[in-house]
Amino acid sequence: MLTTNPERNKLFCCKILFAFILLAMPSILAAQDEATILIQRMEQAKGNAKIDLMNEISIVFRKTDRHKSMDYARQAFKLSVENSYLPGKALAKKNEGICWFFIGNNDSAMICYKEALGVFSQVGDEMGMSACYNNLGLIAQETGKYDDALKFYQRSVDMDRKLGDEIGVATTLVNIADIYMYSGNAKKALPVIDKCLEIYAAHSDRSGLLVSYSTRASVFDYLKQYDKAVRDFTETLKLARELKDKYQEIMATSNLGVTYWHWKKPESAMQYLTTALEMSDENDDAYNIDNTLKTIAEINTSQGKYVKANEILQKILNRNVEIENQRQAAIIMTAIGRNLMELNEMDKALGYLMKSLEITVKINAKYEILENYRNLSQANAILHNFKNADSLQDLFAETYASLFNPDSIAGIRKENSEKDSTSLSSASAPSDWIIAFLLFILIVMMSVFGFGRNHNKN
Repeated sequence: MLTTNPERNKLFCCKILFAFILLAMPSILAAQDEATILIQRMEQAKGNAKIDLMNEISIVFRKTDRHKSMDYARQAFKLSVENSYLPGKALAKKNEGICWFFIGNNDSAMICYKEALGVFSQVGDEMGMSACYNNLGLIAQETGKYDDALKFYQRSVDMDRKLGDEIGVATTLVNIADIYMYSGNAKKALPVIDKCLEIYAAHSDRSGLLVSYSTRASVFDYLKQYDKAVRDFTETLKLARELKDKYQEIMATSNLGVTYWHWKKPESAMQYLTTALEMSDENDDAYNIDNTLKTIAEINTSQGKYVKANEILQKILNRNVEIENQRQAAIIMTAIGRNLMELNEMDKALGYLMKSLEITVKINAKYEILENYRNLSQANAILHNFKNADSLQDLFAETYASLFNPDSIAGIRKENSEKDSTSLSSASAPSDWIIAFLLFILIVMMSVFGFGRNHNKN
């Protein structure tokens, strides 16, 4: 059980906070040393060389201080305009876009990427164009526009293959694997990620290995292979510390907490989640905070603290609605709806669940659609709307079959329908109903969390 001793909790949190301040110091100091050297060189430089150094400084600060990173990107952009230096202008705008993306402002990031893409196209920089297509794909992915995301990603992959840039190809393949996961094809993502690991290992690219391990861990979590997920997230955490990448370290810590919670190990989960929150900066790590708070809310739900859980979830929902992250907003709506059902506020619950279903159908997020059918069926049954409940239960069974067992109910019904729509006996219908009902009872709550903050191209 989780400890309920306030003094013990306070002491534990203080120890954790102090420990991670010590862990973070080398990373901060190393970045400062590198930035200091570059700043000294920049102050002596002139013209385009000065702009190039500003962009380098922006990239260095991206891992430790995104506001400084953005400031140098904007300085580089301004000076590039004054000097009519198009390559510097394009890179500066892309750097600013990446900062906006990590802060959580997708609209501003998209504007920057599109502007950068236009300038890269103007100077014929295909590597820069490929990076922008990849990053625009991330924006489409974050907002649930998976078809658009895949189109952007494919353009990026095609360009990188033409350039012989294997690392660029692997970077985008990681994001394509994420799309497979979100659209209900987790198993299809595994060979894609294994290919990425092969490429990154061949090039001794530890940053690429980090992202690939993190993505594969997410796939294993979807597949409920929690021991493998913990193994890969632990490797991710190790690499993040070696690379002194605070952002990835926080994310790996949070993801370990999420995985342990899915694995029904709440004590281990809370230790990692609490640590991740204490390491996070409210100003620039909105994604990590949301991912962590979402799991803490779910743990509160499991303890019957539904009002407290919904207070946390509502804050996350407001932020995701603001940045138009449809998939995450739908997931949070479903969680709020479930808690409202427990509080017997059925009308409000149906409102949240129906809105979530509307979004998930629109973006074809199959796992989330499945969860909404399950909850809506239960809600209608509680309200004695048995006809609606039965229809939703059938949809649940068919969606579940299409995701996990194509030869079960949905496949059987389709095959029989094609052979002879009148051949089903009166005895087979109750049999199907029983199977569907058993599936409905046996499937546990599926809260699907997006783990990795997907990979931008620098």
